[in-house]
Amino acid sequence: MSDPKNIKDQVRKLLDSDQRYQAIRLIQNTYGVSEADAQKLLGTLEKDEPNRVTLSGQASNPGCGGCLSGTMKAGSILSGLLALLFLGLTAFFYYFYEDFKKDAVPVRGIVADAVYAEPASPTDTLKTVYLIFRYQFNDSLYTYQTATSYPEYEYPVQDSVDLLVNGNNPEYASLPADEVMEDFYLIFGIAAGVMLFIAIVLWFLGRSVRAAPAQRVS
Repeated sequence: MSDPKNIKDQVRKLLDSDQRYQAIRLIQNTYGVSEADAQKLLGTLEKDEPNRVTLSGQASNPGCGGCLSGTMKAGSILSGLLALLFLGLTAFFYYFYEDFKKDAVPVRGIVADAVYAEPASPTDTLKTVYLIFRYQFNDSLYTYQTATSYPEYEYPVQDSVDLLVNGNNPEYASLPADEVMEDFYLIFGIAAGVMLFIAIVLWFLGRSVRAAPAQRVS
């Protein structure tokens, strides 16, 4: 007897609905065979499409694994992009700091004044200030305010200090011990390494989660 046009689709729908017995009965009624022969025919159909349904009658559910895998891969891509951003910032601060040191000229100056910085928190009792340096370079007098705050007691006003002045831009000066730029590229470098590690871990976890449902179905 020839196979009716839509018998396979009907059987698949029954299997997808967890109605294995009804699928067997449909094959019996269609071909006029015994229940044992109907089970054999059903087994042949299941072998033709092993990824659609398991032999125990439990439908495979790769959707959850696929969503979790996609989320992990998206997180991996995002972490990778953040790692690239941090690497770029690391390179920028490293170049800026090293370029400044290369052209820096040591001079002697004074702490001409100080501007109080806002407390980091309402409970912060340590007073910090932005220092205002006054120094002479190439017979010209310059004034520069730091972008970094310091404890009030560390550099009193009118205190004499050693400074590094940018030879190409003498309006910029820094304390020799001021390692804020070095701290910046160190922090961003560590952040880039951490984000790259997270990206790699999420990528491999996503692949493992996606492969797990396929292994259970087979």
